[in-house]
Amino acid sequence: MKSWKLLLMTIGIASLLLSGCAQYKTSRIISQDQAQVAITLNKDYAASIIALNDGKRIEPCIDPDVRKQKNVASESIKTCVPLKDGTLLHEETYRVRVTEGSVCISIWVGNHRYDFCDPPYKLTF
Repeated sequence: MKSWKLLLMTIGIASLLLSGCAQYKTSRIISQDQAQVAITLNKDYAASIIALNDGKRIEPCIDPDVRKQKNVASESIKTCVPLKDGTLLHEETYRVRVTEGSVCISIWVGNHRYDFCDPPYKLTF
């Protein structure tokens, strides 16, 4: 009985250390890059935007012009505040591809492609 308790306690501590180590590495990268927001790719292929300073999910909105053009009447998604004119500091286009039967997710940011494959990353799509 004692050996089972010791084994279970050892497995529990090991899993906590492994998960904590991954979170520490992630937080270190975020800190080094001085990241402000994170884009997550969820299991249902939807993306979430998270503010890293307070950990809150940033909810999407629909541009007023797009709502009129496409006749989107969904009340669940709010209309965005119109953008102000001014000096544009940054604009980037992202493209994400998840292919059935593949073990990789590819993300394009501008002309750069980032591949996340299993292994070395643990993907469960």
